[in-house]
Amino acid sequence: MADYGLLSIVPAVLALILAFTTRHVVLALGVAVISGMLILTKGHPVDTALMFLSDGPFTQLASGSNAQIIIVITIISGFIYLVEQSGGMAAFSTMATRYVSSPLKAQLATWATGIGVFFTDSGNSLILGPMFSPIYNKLKLSKEKLAFIIDSTSSPICVLIPIISWGVYSQGLIENAFDNMGQPVDGFATFLQVIPYQLYALLALFSVPVYAVLKKDWGPMAEAELQARQQAEVSVQSADDQPVKSGRISLIVLPLAVLFGSLIALFTYNYHLHGTINGPVIRASLGTSYLIASVTAIAYYAYTKTMTASTAFNTFVSGMQRIMLILVILLLAWTLGDICKSLGTGDYISQVMNDRLPVFMLPALIFIIGSFISVATGSSWGTFAILIPIAVPVASALGADPLICIGAALSGGMLGDHSSPISDTTILSSMSTGCDHVSHVRTQFPYAILTGVTASIGFMVAEITRSPYTIVLAAVLQVALIVLMVRRQAAATPVTA
Repeated sequence: MADYGLLSIVPAVLALILAFTTRHVVLALGVAVISGMLILTKGHPVDTALMFLSDGPFTQLASGSNAQIIIVITIISGFIYLVEQSGGMAAFSTMATRYVSSPLKAQLATWATGIGVFFTDSGNSLILGPMFSPIYNKLKLSKEKLAFIIDSTSSPICVLIPIISWGVYSQGLIENAFDNMGQPVDGFATFLQVIPYQLYALLALFSVPVYAVLKKDWGPMAEAELQARQQAEVSVQSADDQPVKSGRISLIVLPLAVLFGSLIALFTYNYHLHGTINGPVIRASLGTSYLIASVTAIAYYAYTKTMTASTAFNTFVSGMQRIMLILVILLLAWTLGDICKSLGTGDYISQVMNDRLPVFMLPALIFIIGSFISVATGSSWGTFAILIPIAVPVASALGADPLICIGAALSGGMLGDHSSPISDTTILSSMSTGCDHVSHVRTQFPYAILTGVTASIGFMVAEITRSPYTIVLAAVLQVALIVLMVRRQAAATPVTA
């Protein structure tokens, strides 16, 4: 591989800068992709154009996993829009508001539901956003807060579950890293041992109820919450949307019951058949279940005369069409990830950041390196693939605990997945809640950095103590830092009567 040096980070840096300054994610990603291809072709414009057409976003569709993701997301989008337009979502919101009658209850309900939908990070965002948006509007909570909670319970819960694609992928990397050292391990058992050291994911999940109970925020999030409370409730309708009427609760309960019933049946069948549930099986099960639920919804809506069968089908198709922008963003993000891999962006950042430190600081260094890589590339899995094969042998050679270092590598990838503007889960959290993407990133990023600071300190303590209970100390420190930040915010913002 050619050594591109400083040029290897140019596309990632451009994507980050343009995403924040232009507020146009497609433009930011497009410019980053073109700049990366110009570097790879040594500035030749014709070769760059040919590369874009032959090896660019179109090539991403040839990947089986990418194609599955696109199909599944498209079906989910159609299903959600169909249920929305039936009045089912509005009926659920009306019913839920009777019980979720306060900001505290709304935030805790969103958090608990997000943890419950642990099997899919993208599905988590696409389900919870439309479901809770009306409730947050009625309670005058900001879209930014909803996007933050959804983003904090999508990937962070998925990375902790060993039986879904996230866990299976990580287990493969762990087994390979130990095999290369001549120390074969059981990936599943080792992954379970690593869970207490996934400090960032655990702290990100923990921070949501802390903010909810405190009923206070700080930084840009506090500004967004204040603005949401001050503004009169306005129902913003797209010119292309039909007003959503409130229907019967069965219009959403039956499709969701069929959805979850199908998921459980397919997961159980495939686990019984293969002994595990890998990524392709999960995606296939999700797509099939959402399709079955969609067909059920169309038939039920026609039977109850909520819609004609033709109208229901057309609504489902319209819902799929509404996802086109997010699909373009995903294709460009995947393309940028491949370009960063070709340029050696992750390796270059690792080399720049990698300096000799005391052993107890090694996990924290791995976490920081992973954070830089994942924020720059928007890829948690790519970060895992770069760092785990390096972290395990380095930890063993220096006398550090490999389990803690693996937890640090997973946590570093998680910070970027949680906060990078080019991360697919960050994008989906913005889209599903109707929150401006840059506003979501701007309000969430300080919270992510605070959690990252806590995790960094936690990793140093964990390496010194070698105790899985370090997470308890880290959680206490997290609460202390949050309280400190909200008090500073209160001191800086006088309360008016």
